[in-house]
Amino acid sequence: MVLRRSDVPSKPRKPKLPTKLTIAIDGEGVTLKDIGLRQLAQLLEATASAFEAVAQEKHLEAPKLSLAKAKQGSAAYELVSDDPQADRVVKSFVTTVRKRGKGSSPRTRTSLLRLHSTATKTGAGLRIDSGEPGDKKQKPLYLAIPIEEDTSHVEEGTVVYARVVGLKLDAHDRGTVMLRYDDGGSGDFESSPDLLTEAARLIGKHVAARVTFQRGEVDFEGEIERLEERAAPSQFLEAVSAARKTLEEQGIVFDATAWLAEEAGERDE
Repeated sequence: MVLRRSDVPSKPRKPKLPTKLTIAIDGEGVTLKDIGLRQLAQLLEATASAFEAVAQEKHLEAPKLSLAKAKQGSAAYELVSDDPQADRVVKSFVTTVRKRGKGSSPRTRTSLLRLHSTATKTGAGLRIDSGEPGDKKQKPLYLAIPIEEDTSHVEEGTVVYARVVGLKLDAHDRGTVMLRYDDGGSGDFESSPDLLTEAARLIGKHVAARVTFQRGEVDFEGEIERLEERAAPSQFLEAVSAARKTLEEQGIVFDATAWLAEEAGERDE
């Protein structure tokens, strides 16, 4: 009897474990009873805002975080998420905390500063654990005030042509409009409540958007100031754009202006 590979039952896949992150109010003698309900609510909300800022900067959907358990031995709170992108956001968050916000967007730096301020009101420091309990290789990581950036940013306003592909609204009524550019790429821009309402009407539609960018050593999306619906690009223009992109990927640069000038010169001869 010959066994085929298909006859051998495959091993069941292990279910993916949820992503975990623990934040702890780390101070001598601090217990769960020392943290009031209002303080805890402010701490969890500030943590969620920091996660949303990091996720936006990395162009990821902010994961849904849930409080799984509270532990003694410092007031420690274990947060979990089953979202597939949660692991990437947690790693980016930990890296950002370790670098004290260096090179991060203004929104991320502001959210870290707010989280630090919220934690210090308890009279102790905030420790962040992203590894498994008892992991001796993991060194304690404490949230510190973001370092001051030496580089300055210049705000630049421009018009981009794109489609509105999504909206976000955080707990402080700060809105974000997600755009997918006609020429490739995407951007998330902060928005006023009125513009967010207008953007909701334009989801999936082509728009001309007046936006700002923070230009510096690293560029960041800023705010969206105006939205106007426009006609969708013609299929001909989309085909030309796709052809040009294919040529560029092959290392061929097509200069339409030079080509037209050359054609005009040949006709004059």
